[in-house]
This record gives sequence, structure tokens and C-alpha cells, in this order.
Amino acid sequence: MPSADVAVIGAGLAGLSCAVELAERGARVFVAAKGMAATHWTHGGIDVAAPAGATTARAGVALLSGRRGHPYAHLAADVEPALDAHFTRLAGAGLSYGGDLDAPLVTVPTAVGTTRRASHLPVGQAPALDAWGDDGLLVVGFERFRDAWPAFAAGNLARVAWPGGPTRVAIAEAVLPGLGDLRNLNALTLAHLFDEAAWRTRALDAIAAVIPAGRWRIALPATLGLASHAETLALATATLGAPILEIVSVPPSVPGLRLFEALRGRLLAAGGRLHWGFWVTHVERDRDRVRAIHTEGASRTLRVAADAFVLASGGVAGGGLRAAPDGTLTERVFGLQVTAPAHDDWFTDEALAPQPIEAAGIEVDAELRPLLDGPRNVHVIGSALAGMRYLDERCGDGVALASGHRVARLLGRADAAASVRREGAA
Repeated sequence: MPSADVAVIGAGLAGLSCAVELAERGARVFVAAKGMAATHWTHGGIDVAAPAGATTARAGVALLSGRRGHPYAHLAADVEPALDAHFTRLAGAGLSYGGDLDAPLVTVPTAVGTTRRASHLPVGQAPALDAWGDDGLLVVGFERFRDAWPAFAAGNLARVAWPGGPTRVAIAEAVLPGLGDLRNLNALTLAHLFDEAAWRTRALDAIAAVIPAGRWRIALPATLGLASHAETLALATATLGAPILEIVSVPPSVPGLRLFEALRGRLLAAGGRLHWGFWVTHVERDRDRVRAIHTEGASRTLRVAADAFVLASGGVAGGGLRAAPDGTLTERVFGLQVTAPAHDDWFTDEALAPQPIEAAGIEVDAELRPLLDGPRNVHVIGSALAGMRYLDERCGDGVALASGHRVARLLGRADAAASVRREGAA
């Protein structure tokens, strides 16, 4: 029977960052995850805060922290130390980021030719944060790769309002070597090919052959290596003679997978355990505390006892909150009470407008414990928290990191004291 100081449910950005910090503080950590996390689907950047009216990410955090019930009302002071720890951790794993809390929020392009505001991007996207000057944007596609749409994106970007953006937008298409026999050509397939040194060189030469003269930043599908991304990006920049902007399209997100793998590697190196691919099926309780969780396994149910539990299973979009036929929402692991709009008010009539259901989640106290009759040794982090509209406010990653950091600090102190007691008893 496994036992741990802390059991974390969920392996997205919130769960893994919290688990890594706990493990590096000396806690025995067990992570249970049902499957692919949000990192596998999103752009790999860190959305800290970009609500309407904010000019910097720090100003966005301050604005949101003043909204009653928003997670940043508890977590504003945790954002900067959480980001510093996160980026230091990733740099140590070979994954660098650019950006600044106090720099102006920057308009960056998306795969469909819209734009969004950003503050922190992985190194393969970070040139989008720099002033454009006389640079144009060249959107490059790959023949037979149908998960990127250079002509569609470039056409939209040429028409979109983009103050201070590129002087011009153009397209090109490269024929990469050896793809003719592949039936399932997705971003991950190409990333694995870019990890191969010989193929990488031939592919980059093929891309270089279609680059027109002029000052460009070159937007490529986000496929430049998984295990060898830093090496691939450096060679691509040198071969093409221009800054590279990776653009993420449909899942799987290769930048998100790089982020996940970097955090997973840090967790395992620090002695943490990761149980992947199974639901939590049962929770053992004793009055107002959780004693253990049961999770499915390949051949038997696994019981995990712990002193504390961290819920990082996500919100409505991530499956952590489940809608019942009567229109109520329930939290699926511990059965925590969910704060949500009335059923008739979940959605607006405008499909692209912010939806009220997005703010559903668990209300918590300053130690991120459930306010409404929840177990006292359960802490809630990430998008399971109530009160934010992370798509509209672009704050989900910042909340994930800040909440994970706060819980790791709280539980890390307790685990350090417990470790001293265990060593003394021995």
C-alpha cells in the first residue's frame, strides 16, 4: 500500500508544479492523473493575467485581485515568486522562457490568424514579444501537413488590427523530406522527426529554400523537436537567418508536451511518484479529514494514504467538475460543493463571448481549503478554483502556478516538521 505526505490529484500545470515543489522541499509526493492534462492542448506559454484594461501582466493581477471571489484575491502576492521558481525550474530542465510581469502586454499571432495578448512565452515563441520594427511576418506551412493553415492565417493577420505589428505578412510552403509515405502526420510526428539530426538538417535546408529575401520573422508550425528542441531551434535560427515563432494549432501541442515532460522529469528526479491513466474511484474519510484515495490500476485497485491531498483535477473544461442531469455541478473526486451560476445562466446567446459557467468552481479560504463543508486536509488549486474566467481574463496559468506554490509552501513546512519527527523516532 503506497503512502505519501501529500497526494496530488491531477497532472496539469497546477498539479505538477505543486508536486515538484513539494518533492524538492523533501515531501513524499504521489500524483494520480487520469490522462492528458491541459498542457497537451494549449500553447505552452504562461497566461498570467490580461483582462481588459490591463497594460501589463502585473497590472492585470492587481485588477483581478480586486474582484470579489477571484482566486487572485488570495494569491496576488504568490504570483511573482511562483513564476520565478517555475522559470528557474524549467531553465534547469533545458526549457527557457521569455517575458516580464512589468513589460507591456504584447499582441501575438495565433494559428487561425487572430491575435491574443501575452506576457510570457517559451523561447521558440518569444520573438513575438519583441518590437517588430521593419520586420515582416512570413507564415510557412509544410506540404501534406494539414494541421496548420498558412494561407488562411496570413490572410486574416493581414487584415486584423495589430498596432505596432509586422510591416507585412506573407506565406511560403516547404516540402519536407520523406513525408510521402506517412499516413498519420501530426505535430508530434514532425517533432520526433526534428529530433533526428540527419532529417532535421535536410528539413531546415528545404525550409530555407523557400524563404524570400527581406527582413522576416518566420512563423513555423510548432514542431521543432521534443527531446532536442533547444538544439533544433538554434539550428533553425542559424539556417533560416531569422527569428523563429512557433505557432501552435490543433492538439497535440508540442510546446505543451515539452512543458509537461520538463515538469515530469523534475518530479521523478526529486523522488515523486506519478500514477498515470486512471480515475480516483473511492475516497476514505474520517470525520472532517481524508485518509486515503483509491485509484484504478492495470491489475488491481491502488490505495494511497496521505496526510494531505491537493485537488488539481481541473474545472468544467478539464473534467474535474461534472454536470448532473438536474443542472447541478459536482466535483468528481471528493464531492466538494461547487459554486456556479444558476443552470439557466450557464451560457450566453453569443458563442464567442465569455460564458458564465467558466467561473464555476470551489470556493476556498486563504489556505485554499474548501469553504463549504469540505475536508480540512484537502487543498484546491488551478482551474478548479471558483471565480475566474480564465479564457477571457487570460489568467489560468498564473492562478495554477500561484495556487500550487502557495500550497507547496504551506504543506512543505508541515512535511519538514513531520520528517524531523520521523527521523527522531527512528
